[in-house]
Amino acid sequence: MENTAPAHFLVRIGDGRNFHNSKNPFWGMKKGGLGIAKKMKPGDIIWFMVNKKNGGKAIAVAEYTGELYNREDEALIPIHTLTNEQQGWIGDDPWDIQIHYRNFYMIEHAEIKICLAGSWSIMYYSSMKDKIVDDLPECFKNIQRYIQPVDAN
Repeated sequence: MENTAPAHFLVRIGDGRNFHNSKNPFWGMKKGGLGIAKKMKPGDIIWFMVNKKNGGKAIAVAEYTGELYNREDEALIPIHTLTNEQQGWIGDDPWDIQIHYRNFYMIEHAEIKICLAGSWSIMYYSSMKDKIVDDLPECFKNIQRYIQPVDAN
C-alpha cells in the first residue's frame, strides 16, 4: 500500500467571525467550492484563512474527516446538516456545503500569512504555494509537534 502525504487545501473564511462562532467542527461554503471540496480525501489538511482586511493569515488548521454534506440533499429532513442559526453563524447566506474536520488547531498567534487575490472559497495549496512565503506542509508538521489539537466545539 502506497503511503502518500495528505494534500493541503486553503479555505477562505471571510473575517473569521462565523468561523469563531461555529458550534460544531465543520465549515460551510457556497456551492461554488463544491468541485474542489469533492476532491478532498480523509486526512487531507484544511487551512482556514481570513481576508486581507482581517490580517490575511491562517487562523486555524485541521484534518478533513471525509464528511462533506450538501444541505440541498437533505431538503426535507436534515440529518447531517445544520442551519446557519444552529451552527451559530450570522446571516442567511447559503453556506450549503458543509465540510467536517477534526484534529483542529487554532494558530492565529503563528502569523502564517496567506493573502491571495481572487474570489475562490477553496483552493489547492499546490497551485498557490509559489504565492505563499511559508511551506505549509512543513508548518503543519511543526504545529502537530508543538501544539495540542483543541476541541473544535
